Amino acid sequence: MSKWLVAIVGLAFVLRFWGICDYPAGFSADEVGQGYTAYSLLRTGKDEWGEALPIAPRSYGDYRAPLYTYLTIPFVAIFGLSEFAVRLPNVLIGTASVIVVYFLTKKILGNDQKLSLLAAFFLAISSWHIALSRGAFEPNLPVLLIPLGWLAFENGKSNRAWMVFSAFVFGLGLFSYYSARFVIPIFIFALLLVNRKFEKLFLGVFLPFLIIAFATMLTGGGTRSADVAIVNPTGGWQEVSDRRYEAVLLGLPDWVSRIFNNKLTYTLGKFVENYLAFYSPQFLFTNGAGEATYGMKPGVGVLYLVELPLILFGAVILAKNVKKYPYTLILLILLVFPIPAALSKGPGFPANRVALVMPFIQIVSVLGFMAIRNTFIKRAVLLVVFVLLVSFLESYFYQAPQANAESMSYGWREVMSEVSPIEPNYREIVVSRSLSEPQMFVAFYTRMDPYFVQEQSRDWLRYEDEGLLFVDQLGEYRLGKYTFRAINWGVDSEKEDTLFIGKPQDFPESVSPKVISYPNGTDALYIVEP
Repeated sequence: MSKWLVAIVGLAFVLRFWGICDYPAGFSADEVGQGYTAYSLLRTGKDEWGEALPIAPRSYGDYRAPLYTYLTIPFVAIFGLSEFAVRLPNVLIGTASVIVVYFLTKKILGNDQKLSLLAAFFLAISSWHIALSRGAFEPNLPVLLIPLGWLAFENGKSNRAWMVFSAFVFGLGLFSYYSARFVIPIFIFALLLVNRKFEKLFLGVFLPFLIIAFATMLTGGGTRSADVAIVNPTGGWQEVSDRRYEAVLLGLPDWVSRIFNNKLTYTLGKFVENYLAFYSPQFLFTNGAGEATYGMKPGVGVLYLVELPLILFGAVILAKNVKKYPYTLILLILLVFPIPAALSKGPGFPANRVALVMPFIQIVSVLGFMAIRNTFIKRAVLLVVFVLLVSFLESYFYQAPQANAESMSYGWREVMSEVSPIEPNYREIVVSRSLSEPQMFVAFYTRMDPYFVQEQSRDWLRYEDEGLLFVDQLGEYRLGKYTFRAINWGVDSEKEDTLFIGKPQDFPESVSPKVISYPNGTDALYIVEP
């Protein structure tokens, strides 16, 4: 590797590694689930539900994609069950993505050293990619695997071993993140079609992965996709009924109203609205992610504003070369990869679901940058990029914790460090159901014996019999002396030998709690003894 590439990779690693236990502030339910499932598999060969080597771990009832969980196992084995061990794999994955993008760009765009280094640099400093690389977030995996699969395919044109490796990498990608199960088969079909190489060896390796992946979607693995799809609106189809009723009240015949207000028109309208929103300046450059669950701060664009003209210049180059390889595939990626995100519902812009367009959107930015002929302007752009990177880092480390902490379940580490030493003093510890999936936070931070959790989780399966989607929707359930239920202080205040953990709103103002505060100083969690 050239000294410039080494410097870029080193920068990428530092930006993703420094302070990973504290930034993003908090440790989300998804991350805790990843970690404890890996710990259970390491210790027992089964997940917390007692299922041996699951292809789609049940987790909280949403049947998670398994790859990140299995990649976490060796890190838990080395470093123990900790936030560091769970987040470190993504730091390395994010750093490796920068290396892969360098070699892919060099391979497909004419062995151009400067262009390849810039593509790696743009991904290394990408605020979007940095944020996704600093937590145990699944969307970061296909950002590595899709470019790596493509790079291996290019090398496989002259080396059959690389072709097998390409199929293997794309196959693993199907188990990295559910959105990848939609885009990878389409991308592979286009890749084979454009190259006119329907490789039997490639398909022989890839198809078993594809069959297994879609088989899991027909069983438990389809639960998550069905839950977040726009064809399953949160409020049912009430909005469609309301629109139809309002039109009739204004004099439109009911049969005409049904033509314009039905499930099909609603779904198509939502899809087009979502799809176009992901390429809006608001999402890309100003508002950014609609939720902070993945460590990204709402109100901050996922791309730097200076990239706007670069992307526009790059888009022109793509349009001019649309019939040439590899520009055809890059354009296809940009058009197709947002579709799974557009088919999903959620608050604002779910930036995690459309993250698969990285690093190709950075490659387009670099194409636009290279189109600038004036050296002074190029240097000015790079200076602005550096200034915006510094601005992002200030926002990420000093402002984002104030905004993200609640969404990232901040406070559990602090709560359990207070509760664990005094746990033997209490007959029962009641944890409020207002806290998301509290059973896994307890199991994670106490490093609870997985055999014991597997025994207790048999009772949790009641959630399926009751027609619920997630474990924490049960009215009451237990994990040893921990009971997870609603807190009714009028009754609970009379209990003896009982400790309570909950949010401030779970208790009256008269209590004297041990307070766990968010980084901004507001109360996050209470530990209360009657």
